[in-house]
Amino acid sequence: MLRRPPTTIPLSDSDVQEIRDLVADQKALHEQKQKTLLQMKKIAERPFTTNDPQAAAFLRMMSEREKTREREKEERNKRLGISPGQSQAGGQGSSSS
Repeated sequence: MLRRPPTTIPLSDSDVQEIRDLVADQKALHEQKQKTLLQMKKIAERPFTTNDPQAAAFLRMMSEREKTREREKEERNKRLGISPGQSQAGGQGSSSS
């Protein structure tokens, strides 16, 4: 099999910095998700009481995140001109995380 030399794509310094920022954001988001999953696992393994301040704080945090996600989804749909009742391709459960 013959191998050809790779095609080079001209990138400016700002393009490279933008890519580095995107990668850093993705890594931070992944770490945050892993941290949240670990915290969820710890909470799930122990009995839940409403008096537990750590569990209550975690539930508030998750509630705020869900509200933020819903707001972002509504803003995205509004920008794209998708009405709230209109179905999207890919269905409800599809997400690219």
